[in-house]
Amino acid sequence: MEDNRNFMIAIALTMAILLGYTYFYDAPLQKEAEQARQEQRAAEAKEKGEELPDFGSAENISEGASRHTQDGGMSMAIDRNDALHNSPRISIVSNHLKGSIALKGGRIDDLTLSDYKETLDEDSKDVALLNPTGTDQAYFVDFNWGINGAKGPDADSVWTADNVVLEAGGEVTLTWDNGEGLLFSRTIGLDQDYMFSVTQKVTNRMDVPVKVAQYGRIVRKGRPGGMSLYILHEGPMWSLDEGIEEFTYSNLEDLGRTEKNTAKSTDGGWVGITDKYWLVALIPDSKKEFSAEIYRRGDGANETFYANYFHNWTALPAGDSYEEKSRLFAGAKRVSLLDHYTETQNVKLLNYAIDWGMFDFLTKPIFYLLEFLYNFSGNFGVAILLLTAIVKLALFPIANKGYKSMNKMKILQPKMQALKEKCGDDKAKLQKATMELYKKEKVNPVTGCLPIFLQFPVFFALYKVLYVTIDMRHAPFFGWIKDLSAPDTMLVTNLFGLIPWEPTGFLALGILPIFMGFTMWLQMQMNPSSGDPLQRKIMLFMPIIFTFMLSQFSVGLVIYWTFSNILGILQQWVLMRRQEQIPAIEKAD
Repeated sequence: MEDNRNFMIAIALTMAILLGYTYFYDAPLQKEAEQARQEQRAAEAKEKGEELPDFGSAENISEGASRHTQDGGMSMAIDRNDALHNSPRISIVSNHLKGSIALKGGRIDDLTLSDYKETLDEDSKDVALLNPTGTDQAYFVDFNWGINGAKGPDADSVWTADNVVLEAGGEVTLTWDNGEGLLFSRTIGLDQDYMFSVTQKVTNRMDVPVKVAQYGRIVRKGRPGGMSLYILHEGPMWSLDEGIEEFTYSNLEDLGRTEKNTAKSTDGGWVGITDKYWLVALIPDSKKEFSAEIYRRGDGANETFYANYFHNWTALPAGDSYEEKSRLFAGAKRVSLLDHYTETQNVKLLNYAIDWGMFDFLTKPIFYLLEFLYNFSGNFGVAILLLTAIVKLALFPIANKGYKSMNKMKILQPKMQALKEKCGDDKAKLQKATMELYKKEKVNPVTGCLPIFLQFPVFFALYKVLYVTIDMRHAPFFGWIKDLSAPDTMLVTNLFGLIPWEPTGFLALGILPIFMGFTMWLQMQMNPSSGDPLQRKIMLFMPIIFTFMLSQFSVGLVIYWTFSNILGILQQWVLMRRQEQIPAIEKAD
């Protein structure tokens, strides 16, 4: 009892010391440090002359997707077509993009992807990538200037254009005069794909100098719809001096209402927001240092995400001009295209906007091999079959050894059963006798598992490729298979569409996963059975478990696994036919 009392007193004293240290010593130090940081930021702001605009402020969002009314309510979002008529516009026309640039604010806020449909339906709309402010899913790009000493353009400034259409390979120049002696111009170009070039210029015709800082920002209201899995990143990200860094929407929500993720880059890079198949990325001049920031503002229906960059302040003397160049990628994450921009236009790690994962050393080669086979065959489904055959051929020496080991195990089954009868319940004796038998007959039971285990890395890499690369999206095979990246749609649970019901989850059981389960069961029947009754029951349920599990996966993955099983069955059958009979084994004493 005395020991317990002393123990409790010791705990109380320890807690008192810790609390006293925190309150009387550590807290004042933290307060002084925070005050010093605030003074340092104030000094830096004074040295710069003025901070850049708050990208998340109401005046910068202007006609935002949803705004508070005077009575404290929330204004309703408007239709996309109605929002497009709120500003005069310049049309964007190319083989891969269509949309417009708003002259009010000079924003790129209307882009649709001509090559991609939302669904497989014949009347499906083109994928809308960027949407104007005022809509329920506002998503736009804004290039502008921070100005110290004069008025600069804002969200309500109406620019003048020298053309009514921006075509692929062409340019259009926007101009705006602040009426006080500053003239702004913005020349926007578009290549044959998804890369915009933006050249901003400001001319000081006043009698006094000003400070200017060029910036770009991506503003997105809300989060993308659909289910997102842990194997794929969707959300803001950047590629700076330290490489790729990703920020999930939930991470930004936890960050708080006033905090920001910030970093500097001295060697080029980009900052953007990525979806599963689409990317919007700002690419500043790689020869100049810039700062990047990613953060979230607002809650609920007013939740908005920002991905911005800005250059340092630059003094602009009276009578001089200053120019900054940057680029914008807004389009589909085609592997070949991102590789092209990364290698030929020096956009650092843009090809890693595709989430290849930590096993990219395997995932990327699998994709490039699939792409080669597709170019050869003209069909990604056929390419998957050819890939399966290549994998089987590459693993043939090891698989052949494994299948031989399994066949020997099958021949040894009578002898092993005799050992079990002889040893009875003495498990130690049975294990020792079994190992001696394996050693005598030169059989390694682990070798038989190698054919399956060696396929799992390829299986995972193919799963990743089918899930993250747009090349597989809506890629058809034969018959009812119209999208290799989606689960099988020929469902037995609704009698192949005869019943007006759309099963979900594990009830969405397609015909191809069932056939895959059958081939898996058939292959297991050719293997030696385990002597353990419980293990036999577990193995009996494995094909059923895999059938329901793979029914949720991409049908391309089911094709790979099914064809791999078929090739394995054929290989094992041939080996069983050709293998010489193991000499008769004497019964154990």
